[in-house]
Amino acid sequence: MILVVVVLLAVCIGIPLAYAWRIWRLSERSRIAWLLVIADSAVFVALVMLVGRWDIAGYYIRFVLLALLAVAVALSRLRHASLPWLPADGASVWRQHWPTAGSLALFGAALVYVLLGLRTPADTRNLAFPLQGGTFFVGQGGGIALLNHHASHREQRYAADITAIGPAGFRASGILPSEVDRYEIYDDAVVSPCEATVLAAVDGLPDLPPPERDGDNAAGNHVVLDCGDIEVEIAHLRQGSVAVETGDTLSVGEPIGRVGNSGNTTEPHLHIHAVDPQTRDGVAVTFDGRFPARNRIYRN
Repeated sequence: MILVVVVLLAVCIGIPLAYAWRIWRLSERSRIAWLLVIADSAVFVALVMLVGRWDIAGYYIRFVLLALLAVAVALSRLRHASLPWLPADGASVWRQHWPTAGSLALFGAALVYVLLGLRTPADTRNLAFPLQGGTFFVGQGGGIALLNHHASHREQRYAADITAIGPAGFRASGILPSEVDRYEIYDDAVVSPCEATVLAAVDGLPDLPPPERDGDNAAGNHVVLDCGDIEVEIAHLRQGSVAVETGDTLSVGEPIGRVGNSGNTTEPHLHIHAVDPQTRDGVAVTFDGRFPARNRIYRN
């Protein structure tokens, strides 16, 4: 698991830096060739910005990286501003830059695919945000597997995994600490996102040190709520924190428990998903009118 996190950090930070360096050193013979390289670079970096886990790499670091890229583009543009739009042999642009044009087409299509995955689905149910007392971050969320590893699961298609970030923009103190209390979201208050009846409430399972997981009890300590036309499951709660019982009726914002690290999870976070009780198909939800797609921030 720690190797995965290290690779993720290398991609999130290394690729934008590499493209900024590429643009800084760029020397083309025409403005059209320069624009082609800039467009290809911008599309690839945009993909990294949208798909990357910036609660791990650092939420505010991405703005620093974008600023460095913007400076590199501005200085490179000054060096290329006096060049003709096309060199004397215009066809040479495409002969020399067909790999760049192909990359632009390929990753441009990938960018469109990701943007479609970030869209709010047409048929959603609105809920109140289920956490209080912090700045919360959607680590897994959206309509495609590239943004949300739950997307291929029938019931959890629109599930969201939520972490929290501290003042510096990181979800934990360290890359993958084994102490649960070094994660910003650990022990944060979880509240009912709707007027509900409690259908199930499980407590008593231990909070595991990351990245250990309990595959036999996937949801860990959890609560299932009847929110009218949907059922909502809230999972991975802290041992001993579940404050409701089966049959209880809840108002919006009423305490349910606290975030833990129980069940099949590699680190503390809150998992939430909704299903249609008749079909058991996943239902898309919004929190306070906003679709929980990857890298979205909620302050509550």
